[in-house]
Amino acid sequence: MNEKTLTIIGTLGVILFGVIASAVAWFAGGKELSGNSREIIRQMFNFELTIFIASLILSFIPLVNILAGLVIMIANIVFAIKSFAASNNNAEFKAPCYEFIK
Repeated sequence: MNEKTLTIIGTLGVILFGVIASAVAWFAGGKELSGNSREIIRQMFNFELTIFIASLILSFIPLVNILAGLVIMIANIVFAIKSFAASNNNAEFKAPCYEFIK
């Protein structure tokens, strides 16, 4: 896959498919990319893993999980759009996440 396709899958694909889209982008060739595109795909993969784990933990708390789910969904959309804009402008992007993949 080319760099632009991987970047679109790794950034905007997470809105519909979550951590699966970022994992596909990372393992399909994101590791071999250089520069800004690699870093953005890595940041989104880490962000999606962080959101996934937080969602699992919060799903066990009644009533909190509904509000937390809405907040996580909105944050996911916002950071997906921000990461896509950063990749198109060749700008730096830093997601608020735990660094699972370094």
